Amino acid sequence: MVWLRRPPARRDIAVAPGSLPGDPAADAIPVTVTPSHSTWPQRLLPYLLIAIIVMADIATPKDVTFSSTLSVAPALSALLTRSLWQTIAAAVTATVVSAVLYGYSLHVAGEVEVAACGAIVAVTVVSCVSLGLVGRQSRMLANVRSVAETAQHVVLREVPPELAQVRTAVAYRAAAAEARIGGDLYEALSTRFGDRLLIGDVRGKGLPAVEAAADVLGVFREAAYTEPDLSRVADRMHAMLARRPAGTEEFVTAVLLSVDPERPTVEVVNCGHPPPLLMRDGHVAALAPAEPGPPLGLFDLASPPGSASAPAWARFAPGDTLLLYTDGTTEARDRNGTFFDLPGFLTGRPATSPAELTRQILTGLAAHAGARLDDDVALLVVRRKPYVPGPAAEL
Repeated sequence: MVWLRRPPARRDIAVAPGSLPGDPAADAIPVTVTPSHSTWPQRLLPYLLIAIIVMADIATPKDVTFSSTLSVAPALSALLTRSLWQTIAAAVTATVVSAVLYGYSLHVAGEVEVAACGAIVAVTVVSCVSLGLVGRQSRMLANVRSVAETAQHVVLREVPPELAQVRTAVAYRAAAAEARIGGDLYEALSTRFGDRLLIGDVRGKGLPAVEAAADVLGVFREAAYTEPDLSRVADRMHAMLARRPAGTEEFVTAVLLSVDPERPTVEVVNCGHPPPLLMRDGHVAALAPAEPGPPLGLFDLASPPGSASAPAWARFAPGDTLLLYTDGTTEARDRNGTFFDLPGFLTGRPATSPAELTRQILTGLAAHAGARLDDDVALLVVRRKPYVPGPAAEL
């Protein structure tokens, strides 16, 4: 384990698993639901069933008929096409074919034909009513998902791809395809103190988690511009959570970064969150705090109580890349229960744009864990741009 050099009053960050080249010690759209369009095979399948029934009726003695099974055709059409007119067309075709089969099988009693036609009509009516109910529920779901997506975009605003000192890229994937809102949060701002970035994860799911995320982000967006001390930004975010109604018992793990505009360093305050990964020349190191701090909302467990961990500094030179992520990334499991090895996945990977790196990570994550994730995944990639050194350019 390698320790980065620091000023006497600053707390170190441990760099694991090893040293990096160049180190002194060793990179909204609301949801709309469109009507489903059936394919030609789906539209033709009910008529194929009718043809099979006709052939079976012809191949058997005339006193045996399969006309009663024609009622399946409109139900199958409703299931496959979800179209009222396609369902009615299949029902009309089935009724006509049933009448033709009755004329072919005159030995069959008329009551059988009446029962067959009645079954077709009954199934068609039930199928049409079901289509109406499903359509109504789909429209309601579309409205709800659209509101949820809009709320998510209000909470998580679009991160600019380029700030004063860094280039950024963000990726977010919900654990379930139906989920449009969650507790993962991120932000990137350019301030007079340098570019400041945040990634966090609220304990829990649903609207309470979103409310907590919105409150945390609101405080960060204001305090990042006014507080020169990054720990004070974390303290104010904690204070906001402490003022939330009793019984919510919410806490937020978070990492706050501040990129020095004049020196090749980055200030880090870690509040119980997975450590950022620093990538340089194909090497990967975790910027793990020497003394992990408690999550936002649990600062009473800190020493001294009520304050965030002291900030630490790490080298962050032009061309270096930092990856901030939530635990949904590293806790994704494959079929054997093996966690996704994010540092191993990144080691030796050639330098690419931040947006391309997020795409590669999501692709690797999908290959490891499959299509469905157990937890939400948020990624924030930060790449240091060239800078003009000031008088104190070196540590």
